Amino acid sequence: MKNALPHLQLTDLPSDVAEVVALLLAFPETATPDSTPPTAEGPNEDGSTERIVEHLVALPGERIRQVIGGVTAQANAGNSSAPLQGGPQQGITDRWREELMACRARTWPSPDQAGLLVGPHVLILTDGEQGVILGAEGVQILGRSMSGSLMLLCQTIVMAEHAVNAKDLGNLRQQRIESASTTLSEIQPIE
Repeated sequence: MKNALPHLQLTDLPSDVAEVVALLLAFPETATPDSTPPTAEGPNEDGSTERIVEHLVALPGERIRQVIGGVTAQANAGNSSAPLQGGPQQGITDRWREELMACRARTWPSPDQAGLLVGPHVLILTDGEQGVILGAEGVQILGRSMSGSLMLLCQTIVMAEHAVNAKDLGNLRQQRIESASTTLSEIQPIE
């Protein structure tokens, strides 16, 4: 599903996708403004961000693409809870840099590739061709270029996390080997 048609209704979507689209469209209403510091659970104290993330992570990539299309269609249809905006505004580069540097990421592999960025104040969903940013300002629909860039960012964050985990695992394995050899050499034989 490349681009959703504007006439797409939530009832036209599979039930699991429609449920997540409804949660995402409600997210901007429950998110706190950027001036409020985020809690440990995310931008809102009731943990709704984490509940949304749990729903998203449970879906396959194909469904994530449908979710993006559903949110885009609802925003294009003039849904009052999803005001259409033109993407991140110029002049707020530092704020966006901080937001993106604090993001957690999740990717879904091809052929239905998709990416999720969870920042202190926003949720970003992209499939490389279309995407949405959900936050206190509402829903922002991303253009193709920005969607592709954010998909690449998702993949980079995930690859970096895997590389760090592999390095840490290698270090722990080496420590265990060194520890075991030292410990075994200190055992006194029974005579």
